[in-house]
Amino acid sequence: MSKIDTTILDKSDLKYLLIDSLRLYTSNLYYIDGNNPYRFSINKKEYYILIKNVHESGENRTNQDECRIQVSKSKNLNSALSGFSDVIVFGYFHDARVFTAWNPFLMRDRFNQKSTISLYSRFSVQRKASENGIAAYRDTNDQFIISFKPEYLGLYIENISKMHILNETELLKLTSKSDDLNSENIDGTFDTEKERLTITHSQETRDPKFRKIVYASYSSRCAMCGIQLKLVEAAHIVPHSHEKGTDDIGNGICLCALHHTAYDQSLIYFNEEFEIKINKERMKYLGKMRLDSGLSQLQELSFDKIQLPENLAMMPNIENIKLANQIRGIEEE
Repeated sequence: MSKIDTTILDKSDLKYLLIDSLRLYTSNLYYIDGNNPYRFSINKKEYYILIKNVHESGENRTNQDECRIQVSKSKNLNSALSGFSDVIVFGYFHDARVFTAWNPFLMRDRFNQKSTISLYSRFSVQRKASENGIAAYRDTNDQFIISFKPEYLGLYIENISKMHILNETELLKLTSKSDDLNSENIDGTFDTEKERLTITHSQETRDPKFRKIVYASYSSRCAMCGIQLKLVEAAHIVPHSHEKGTDDIGNGICLCALHHTAYDQSLIYFNEEFEIKINKERMKYLGKMRLDSGLSQLQELSFDKIQLPENLAMMPNIENIKLANQIRGIEEE
């Protein structure tokens, strides 16, 4: 692959960063549409998310610890703001691998007053968040600004109306509770002196009949590489958490553990002609995150096309394929 500039993430990179980070919190996640702001369904609720790279605060600012993002009105942002939902704004500091969040309920008024706004943070707070998981400070306008590691992005969004009134000690206790529940794959709540917060880590239940039908249709072989060896899994084309993610055979495909994960992670996909493709935009993002090793080996393991069931009545539904690629954030070439 050609050398990639790792100093900044572009819009496509930031989209996959959001997808990967939210998947650390819940499997009930899919991309709907949008181009920064992006629209996601997270635990069956819809959110608009705008994300920018954090950078130095610029000229005429004397605090060397100060950093910022700048957000300008655009067609995409105006469209998101025209609805009833607030747009959640995040900064991402690539060096420390942390997000920073400002109170979204203050954003709408600011956008009504100016076409471009600057949102400030502190490099030191973001590095502290990288070490401790989460950190916060109160700025001169009495706004509580929170920075956190990617695994807490979903936790923040799910409790967004309450997060900015918690102190740093309560935030640390909340992330610790979330870690405990995540290790057991269960949901829970967290009580503070002020509020009760929600923690959701549940996985979708699977229908055992679906697995049997998928295995039988594909002769227990991976449709992407042909392997058996009892390493195959019954994969949903449209994720099971989606309202259209049914257990019908037209929404099922047999994949080995490697290709199942690669498919769900949007690294590899197949189109309406059943051609197997590498998602180049995601590979570009993984290169910037220095996680792109092994691509050539993965390509060598894959056929050119999906190996379809002998009974064509069991083949994947074309509409499911199109929807699956859309909600995984894949843009066809």
